Amino acid sequence: MTEQIKLAPCPFCEGPPCVEHTDQLTGNDLPLDRPQNEEGDECYEAYVRCHDCGAQGPSIDSITLGIFEHMYDLTVKDVARIAAERWNERHDRARSCYDAGEEKGLNLFPRNDEIQSLGESA
Repeated sequence: MTEQIKLAPCPFCEGPPCVEHTDQLTGNDLPLDRPQNEEGDECYEAYVRCHDCGAQGPSIDSITLGIFEHMYDLTVKDVARIAAERWNERHDRARSCYDAGEEKGLNLFPRNDEIQSLGESA
């Protein structure tokens, strides 16, 4: 039996996530149990997206997994599972960059220097 993964809610709207899995060339949906073909030249893509607001997690594909992570002979389910795991692994690792930008006013749009270059007063 396949171990289930409980998907975390959307980090933006708390909406329900759904896993998309397609043939990267055609965009057609693929069954989860589809294996890689004999030539190994198919590319399966999977990602998790929020059903409500459309936010999307990282796009995971079978060719990139083979080249960079040395993972081969993956079914569509394998690629979709990795996409689900990566959706759940999101965290605040970049929060310190955001906080540093906040101190410098870099998290505003338009930024103060952009307003000044447009001749407007801040």
